[in-house]
Amino acid sequence: MPKNYKVIFPEQSRVELVEWDVPQPGAGEMLVQTLVSQISTGTELTMLEANVEPESPWHNNIVFPNHNVGYSNVGKVIAVGEGVDPALVGRIVASGGRHQKYHILNANDYQATRWVPDGVAPEDAVFSSIGSITNGSIRCSNLRPGDVCVVYGAGIIGQMVARFAQLAGAGKIIVADVSDFRLSKLPKDPCFLPVNSANENVPQFIRQNTPDGELADIVFETTGVPSLVQPELLCLRKMGKLIVTSSPKGKSLVDLDWCNRYGITIIGAHNFAVHPPVETPDNRWTRRRDSDHFLEMLRQKRISVSEMHTHRFHYTDAVSAYEMLMKDRSQAVSVLLNWED
Repeated sequence: MPKNYKVIFPEQSRVELVEWDVPQPGAGEMLVQTLVSQISTGTELTMLEANVEPESPWHNNIVFPNHNVGYSNVGKVIAVGEGVDPALVGRIVASGGRHQKYHILNANDYQATRWVPDGVAPEDAVFSSIGSITNGSIRCSNLRPGDVCVVYGAGIIGQMVARFAQLAGAGKIIVADVSDFRLSKLPKDPCFLPVNSANENVPQFIRQNTPDGELADIVFETTGVPSLVQPELLCLRKMGKLIVTSSPKGKSLVDLDWCNRYGITIIGAHNFAVHPPVETPDNRWTRRRDSDHFLEMLRQKRISVSEMHTHRFHYTDAVSAYEMLMKDRSQAVSVLLNWED
């Protein structure tokens, strides 16, 4: 009888790998054996370290023990329940599944399952949840061809936002981070300009690297650091837009008169805010559709993510992976857990 294992956070700043029951698929369900899962160095580490302000919306979502850890999973269908096409057995599926060796998916939940195309590696397809988040941010920004974009943060989300901004036609993409290592993982393309925000004045850098010495059309906030929101506003030209892709861990002090005088627009781009729950005639871009779009871009080789894989751990070493990230996440981008024996 196979054993099931899952990652849990029993208390603040502590991780355990525990044995769990192997679930059995019921009517309309599929049993999936995980191949690879990806650690969210933003959301998961926030949930683990609980380093948020008391009045932050985060605060009510952090509960210990937390058994629902992770949201980026790729696995193989190994069994199906009553009413499910047996031909699905053996197919590779990406989902919001947890860091867990075996899990159940509802075969009839269109939004929950993303079939991985042939030729796409599972460890690249595991970005599909992040692909949905970042695609949604690009769509709500109404980015236009030639726009100058600034992405604050070169973690997983920032890296993906930068890549999709290029696909959407951005003329120049300036990525700011305090880690030269993370900045080095950007595509080697003249469209991308890395800047270490700990060492350089970012607005000045923008002016020096645009033909007309203007500031940015769009800034994407992907760091989750509340104190960076006001400095990010100073990177915008008149009538510019700040897209809040991250979930800041507390309140930000913003000069509204600055926004007023320069006509700045601030758009909250949380994943569940920008994606409709169901397709409508005027907006068919649900989370599932944006994930599928990302997987198709991988199949066509129009986007690359493999260079972002910085660490790989066997699931039995999951505790070590989180301990490494809590010690210093500035040297990591995509951290994978391999669930194959």
